[in-house]
Amino acid sequence: METHGYAGGSRRGRRKAIPGTCGLHRGPIGFANLMVNERDGTIVFDPHVTGECLITLNEQSARMLRDILIEWLG
Repeated sequence: METHGYAGGSRRGRRKAIPGTCGLHRGPIGFANLMVNERDGTIVFDPHVTGECLITLNEQSARMLRDILIEWLG
């Protein structure tokens, strides 16, 4: 997993690129990157790292996602 600086440059380690696969574009495994940022307590998912379509989760939703992933992945 690659670590980049925070978009504002002030907080290191709050932005991660996760390799993934895009079902729409049918690229090879790991072709699409999912950028994940933490901004003021909000988790922001940026598919394809373009900033065009952002998925945001508040703290409660992010914790719910974490719990689901822990349940599924063990």
